[in-house]
Amino acid sequence: MNYYQDGINVNDSNCFFQYHTDFVVKALVTGEISSDNGCKNGSVSLFDYSGLLMNYTIKRSGSLVYKVENNEYGVCTSSWVDLFDTDTGHWFCDSFSVENSDLIIHNTKAQSLAIYNPELGFNLNRSFSLRLNVPAKGNSSKQGIALGWLDENNYFLFELSFGKYYSIQLCKNGVVTQLTDTRQEIEKFQGTENEIIFRQNDKNLVIQVNGAIEQVLPIPDYAANSIALITRSKGNARFSDFIFKYDLLPDDEFFTKLWIGKGTGFYFSSDGKILTTYDVVSDAKSIRVKGVKNGVAYTYPATVIRTEEENNLAVLQLSDTDFSPFDALPYGYSDRVPVSGSKIYSIGYPNAISGIYMYPEVFEGTVLPTSASTAGSRLLEMDFRNGMIGAPIFDFNMNLVGICSSKGLELRYSEMIDFYANSRLFLANMGLRERKLESPLKGKPRAESNKIISELVVIIESSVFDLQNEQ
Repeated sequence: MNYYQDGINVNDSNCFFQYHTDFVVKALVTGEISSDNGCKNGSVSLFDYSGLLMNYTIKRSGSLVYKVENNEYGVCTSSWVDLFDTDTGHWFCDSFSVENSDLIIHNTKAQSLAIYNPELGFNLNRSFSLRLNVPAKGNSSKQGIALGWLDENNYFLFELSFGKYYSIQLCKNGVVTQLTDTRQEIEKFQGTENEIIFRQNDKNLVIQVNGAIEQVLPIPDYAANSIALITRSKGNARFSDFIFKYDLLPDDEFFTKLWIGKGTGFYFSSDGKILTTYDVVSDAKSIRVKGVKNGVAYTYPATVIRTEEENNLAVLQLSDTDFSPFDALPYGYSDRVPVSGSKIYSIGYPNAISGIYMYPEVFEGTVLPTSASTAGSRLLEMDFRNGMIGAPIFDFNMNLVGICSSKGLELRYSEMIDFYANSRLFLANMGLRERKLESPLKGKPRAESNKIISELVVIIESSVFDLQNEQ
């Protein structure tokens, strides 16, 4: 996560930006941000005062590849956009290139195709519109677009020939049905480029070429929920300006796939309870956790069962009760407060907000004599990373001494919620009464301890949308 302040790139900063305009009060920004043109690689979500999505965009190399707009009636319209001014990685083909705003399929066989596979899905079984421009000059003799492409025996194909003619056929289980003449003349031939538009409603698929309606057909029986650009002649087949648009309904994959990293948490009971900071879960919608156990990554849903907003603490419970992380706590705690200069270390997910799972990392530091600005907190000389908020902090005897809570005066300082200043609150949440508890890892090699503790910490993520209520 990066952002620019006074023209200087500030790394690992908070990805939640609060600001006020006429319509927007919050933006969630992930990825690489440029000081010149905002989000360059990543996504931006804009929300209004009531928390409703107003706009959502994904950019690749500075180019817009996906956009969702929510109108005043609460209808979300999504648009996949590929103007082929950069390789977005959304097309899969044996041999192709992106050049001068064209996608070029290089074909030396009987046929070649580029299959569209964006990171968030689309749906051919709802009303949609699809626009594609195909150059008429400098192109191979045959180019087409296949809806519902499954394989060479199952597809719906609209195909251009020599830029002047078209044909439409449906192939199902190897049986080809020709729906038009094989060389139907285009009514409005432009000479340089053909604009093809598909519009599908509840009953029909309407096909336009250069603004003229060429065909109105019953909705095809799509073999698969896929789109492919295809050429059946040797040479280079060129395509440009691909836009796929449809309304998003509440059950669409868009709402279930968008999650943002919030921070780190850690287990403190064998029945799946997780301790983190209140900041990590505040304003969260549906929550899930990601972790690793016995070398295998997992994702489980979780719910917030207790919050201590004043003390910046929160307790989560895994919804899957079959998961038991530990038979006993692998760490302990002491009744002796660490003195200034004491060595400590934290383990967690510095990249939690990136949305990419990576193994936990260890940050070492020192307890500082100066008090933090927040009551019940202490200041550490330990590099701050936003994803580490909620991560446990231990001394070298594997005693829990606190939780990473926020950035200090600079990025090389971190604040922690002090275990000793809040010991009763900690122990109450952990269900313990002993004044001290010795860790079974005390005296063991650091590498061994780190491996065990790495299974203790989890990434906490929140859905951008409330999956348990209406969108």
